[in-house]
Amino acid sequence: MIKIPSRSEIKDALGWYRLAQKFKAGDPYHWWQRGAVGEYQEGKKTLFNQGLFEESSTAKERLGTKRELDDGRVYRYAGITAAAITASGALLSKAQTAVAATIAAADALIDLVGAREITLTIAGATADLYKDGELVVKAGTDIGSKYKVRGNVVTGNPAAGRAVVSLYDKLFVTWVAASTTIGAYQSPFKNLLINPAVASVGTGTAGEHVMGMSIRPITASYYAWLQTRGIAALVLDVAAAAGDQDYEAQIIPGPTSGRGALVAAGPVSGHQSIGELVEMTDRTTAEACLVYLTIE
Repeated sequence: MIKIPSRSEIKDALGWYRLAQKFKAGDPYHWWQRGAVGEYQEGKKTLFNQGLFEESSTAKERLGTKRELDDGRVYRYAGITAAAITASGALLSKAQTAVAATIAAADALIDLVGAREITLTIAGATADLYKDGELVVKAGTDIGSKYKVRGNVVTGNPAAGRAVVSLYDKLFVTWVAASTTIGAYQSPFKNLLINPAVASVGTGTAGEHVMGMSIRPITASYYAWLQTRGIAALVLDVAAAAGDQDYEAQIIPGPTSGRGALVAAGPVSGHQSIGELVEMTDRTTAEACLVYLTIE
């Protein structure tokens, strides 16, 4: 007599089969939470490997991973440079410049539509320098497309001046050696510094975008969560002038390392707005004040 499995038994069997397929794919990034290797198209992550107020010498999350609490506070996972972050309430940024990359004629049969591993002519790439970063097609075939980087090898592999780069998603079209120019960007959450990391211009910074605010001291070259939105305590650079209540709540990056600045005379054109003041009295230079961050 042949036993016909019940609906629940069939459902359980299918569930285990799908899990086995994900395991077989070998996803090193927590396949039970994210899905199979090769794509970066998941929804919000709900389980995390590092506590909100912890730091780690090794990355336990993808750089840029978003973490949102039920009271509206939002955080991003980031790595710090060899310069330690000594306090909470400090703004962090990264001066970002694209590294030019092109397609060699020898790679015309490699960088094809559908490929997730490509070869670029690029200088100075160290192992996983662009992991969690982006490739932007700046000119030529496939212009305007952007691909998230899963990892890369050092320049010189497979040949001098060239490096293999792994992508999460497939190429939309075949890249043409004679007409495709790429800009390689590190993750904007990699190797962050106290803002401003480069020379400031007036009130604010030049060539930088504040990525988040520290919520604890962070050891040099460690990984931690930064706050990007919601109620926070931010160290302010200056107190707004009395009588400017219509505008003094707006906050932009300040000229002093790590601090925000209140706008006392109206919105400042060309500067990043990072939040609004909640604490409307007792505003003192170099003190932490209650703010509502709007970095993202």
